[in-house]
Amino acid sequence: MVRGIYTAVVKDPNALARQVSLVEYLLGEYMHCNTPWAEIDHILMPIRMGVRVHWILGHLDICNRCINVYNSCWDTIRDIEVVADVQPFAFVIPHFMANIDVRQPVIVNGVQRIEPLVVNLVHDIPQQHNGTDCGVFVIKYAEYFMNDNMQCMPNPFDATTERTYLASQLYKHGMHKMTEGYESDPDFLSRRERKARKEGN
Repeated sequence: MVRGIYTAVVKDPNALARQVSLVEYLLGEYMHCNTPWAEIDHILMPIRMGVRVHWILGHLDICNRCINVYNSCWDTIRDIEVVADVQPFAFVIPHFMANIDVRQPVIVNGVQRIEPLVVNLVHDIPQQHNGTDCGVFVIKYAEYFMNDNMQCMPNPFDATTERTYLASQLYKHGMHKMTEGYESDPDFLSRRERKARKEGN
């Protein structure tokens, strides 16, 4: 959605009004486990690159107004490609944040300006050695970041073992859902839409 609206927002910031789902994400209304962006400092975003078939992790640091990018394949995918791919996020997100008062525009010569986020590339992190492990690396980058011990991530990193562990956890979660009888949030359906459907029934 961000890439899809990027060109339109560059031409006219009012194009944001057409992206209701993105606004709901920022307001914390899209998923049950979501939190309004106005109440948090860090957001992790798995990003599928637009040109490459490759996943990277974006860390939106709201306080420092930047996106830190974790890429598990620096040897193959050049820095310039990663920065270009993340640019739509760096440009569009500040406009949304200004609209919901999470980030105030910069005043330059008496004129309000919404500056793009700074893109920082994080190096010195474990790297994959094939063309298929990027998803596992993104998940583990996020896990170590959330536990505040990124520096403890093993290097070299055993992606095969971690993939097996993740598969077992997904199986355990699926069995728990079956026995407990609860449902996960449906994809692409916000809390507001689900509530409206229930009230309609």
